[in-house]
Amino acid sequence: MPRRSPQKMGFNTITVLIIVSIFVAFVIVSRLFYLQVVRYGYYQKAATKEHQGYTELPAKRGDILVQDYTNGDTFTVASNTTLDLVFVDPKLIKNKTAVATTLSDILFDLDTERRKDDNRIIKEKREFKRTGNMDAYDRVKPLTDEELKDAFYHEILNKVSLETREKILLSDNLPQEILDDISSKKLDGIEVKQSNVYAYPGKIYDKRHMAKTLSDDLQIPPPRLEQILIGENRYEIIAKKVDPEKSAKIRAVMKKDAKEHPGSENYAGIGFKEEYYRYYPEKKLAANLLGFVDKEGKGQYGIEETFDKQLKGKNGVFKAQRDSIGRQITVGDSVIQPAVNGENITLTIDRTIQMEAEKILETAVKKYQANSGQIIILDPKTSKVIAIAHSPSFDPNNYSKAFEKVDVDFSEDEIKSLLPINDSNSHFYFYRNWDTDDKYEVFKDIEEGKEPVYQRYANWFGAEVYQNKAVSSIYEPGSVFKPVAMASAIDDGDVTPNTVYYETGPIKVDEFEIHNSTDEYLGRQTMTNVLERSSNIGMSFVAKKLGRNLFYNYMLKFGFNQKTGIEFDNEESGKIEYFTKWAESELLTHAFGQGIAVTPLQMANAYCALANKGLLMQPYIVDSMTDGKGRTIKIEPFAVNQAISEESANTITEMLVSSVENGVANKAQIDGHYVAGKTGTSQTYKWGKPLTGAGTTITSFAGYGPIDDPKFVVLVKFDMPRTNEWGSETAAPVFKKIVTFLFDYYNIPPDKY
Repeated sequence: MPRRSPQKMGFNTITVLIIVSIFVAFVIVSRLFYLQVVRYGYYQKAATKEHQGYTELPAKRGDILVQDYTNGDTFTVASNTTLDLVFVDPKLIKNKTAVATTLSDILFDLDTERRKDDNRIIKEKREFKRTGNMDAYDRVKPLTDEELKDAFYHEILNKVSLETREKILLSDNLPQEILDDISSKKLDGIEVKQSNVYAYPGKIYDKRHMAKTLSDDLQIPPPRLEQILIGENRYEIIAKKVDPEKSAKIRAVMKKDAKEHPGSENYAGIGFKEEYYRYYPEKKLAANLLGFVDKEGKGQYGIEETFDKQLKGKNGVFKAQRDSIGRQITVGDSVIQPAVNGENITLTIDRTIQMEAEKILETAVKKYQANSGQIIILDPKTSKVIAIAHSPSFDPNNYSKAFEKVDVDFSEDEIKSLLPINDSNSHFYFYRNWDTDDKYEVFKDIEEGKEPVYQRYANWFGAEVYQNKAVSSIYEPGSVFKPVAMASAIDDGDVTPNTVYYETGPIKVDEFEIHNSTDEYLGRQTMTNVLERSSNIGMSFVAKKLGRNLFYNYMLKFGFNQKTGIEFDNEESGKIEYFTKWAESELLTHAFGQGIAVTPLQMANAYCALANKGLLMQPYIVDSMTDGKGRTIKIEPFAVNQAISEESANTITEMLVSSVENGVANKAQIDGHYVAGKTGTSQTYKWGKPLTGAGTTITSFAGYGPIDDPKFVVLVKFDMPRTNEWGSETAAPVFKKIVTFLFDYYNIPPDKY
């Protein structure tokens, strides 16, 4: 075999070394280019953060206020409160049992611990049931008061004794390249989870070496990172949102101890940190209008969301130089950018009326077994909101409670009947009544090797209770819409209150038959009789007189098919097809509120136009806004258009008074006072087919008073009441209660004797 010459072998070796060297150099240069150019911004920010200490100066979120118009007082319904977070530095706690005893004696709250124990029982029973261990299930018992107090003491004792941290978050939201680099090193005691890096000090034996290994990736100087990895626990939270009286008691003990043991205090390791919370002193009052502020400080739903930017203000910044291990340098430049506090917002809501409306509504929703209900009260001259009540509602101080679930014990047959939502194997509907579409959501909690657990929302509806349905929910209004159609025809000169028509039975149009709701047909009827008896056949007569084009344009003039402009981000515009797309049957059914979708607020505001001489105003709920310098902007009422003439408005008012005094709306009659109003009962649908019977309708009543000088428009609406399907039997009596209160509240003299 021929041998290679030494010269050729040397040449090949040198060539290989050169190629390898070039490749290594290329990799190094590429990495440096990536770190110094591509990722420059990230590392500059990280380095700046380490060498410059930033302290945010929090801005005060603005208050939300409501008024009491009888005495002129203003009440805060959304504000801020400062409560102490109590923590300890275990390294400084000398007599740990004494400190734990003192803190547990002061902080122990039996009601709170009892609720925790109730949750423990639920969880333990669920677990034993899932594993089939029914003996253990039966042995789960609540702790005694003494046992709860003892458990609380040992929990605090454990915290004041925990001198080394078990787990440390080293960095969060790191780029994937950095996370991959750390993972590839397979370091003991270091965990990469999602975009975060955690350290477990007890598993890291050479902390100095580990600090050097991770320093570049985490952009933390090695000396400082080594200190972090030691895991000294200098901060252990004992309790949050501590009552001021309890904080004062702890401080008094510390002060006494410092006086009695100067230089060797037992309680020197206890500290306090003020924390800011959004606070709603009136709890559930107007919750669906206010919304809430989440844990990140962002407004959600209602006024808190719409005016989040104005309310939260702008945080200030204090910036100071730091040395390599994080100590502040006193000679470095510091910059202070002062915080700008948020604006205060005063609502048009009358606190007393809002409270009364909510109380009446909550009672009625339970009485009629409705899914939900709303009451809207507007000032017809300005369309300002006096009150909007919702039931069910929620407490914005504890908004997350809406997601709490409870276990449901289903039979085998009931489990088989669960209907999957979006083909899910863990999210279902359970139908209590298939024919009336009465259902609720069910969640299946699955764990391998265990029996599944079925749960529902404790409040039945979950986060749906956050919604302001007055503006965010559309519905088919039904007969409460008839006065709008009638007023339009009167204004156009097509009919008068005394125009006569004859009804002898159902009428056929297209492939449909139109019936009266009671299937009664009374022969000769006037237009006033039509509203009194709530005749669908009569309204069909009116619709034919009016015609598609005019009817549609009057709907627009009354504010339908468009947002009202009220100050809520999630307002719906409703849905009414353009008139050229209407079939003949749709022209007729629209006149009695079928085949169209409106919001409760649109419906209430249309009645404001009837009560306000035909003038439609834009609804509003913000009365004024005041900035941090005390400058106030007052919101003025705004006219949208003249929906109908003053004469037509007066005419329809007289007809609606007769509807209450002489018609099916008679349960809305008020002792000593005339009111104008109309009932409404609308169908709901399942898979495109109308449902019938109690629990399938939306019932409503809308009206106003006093007749000579209307001061309020009230709309009452119930969703699927199960005790009765008619607005005359559910919404009308509730209208009577709230309007009777309003006549007394406004001290309006009687006009009916």
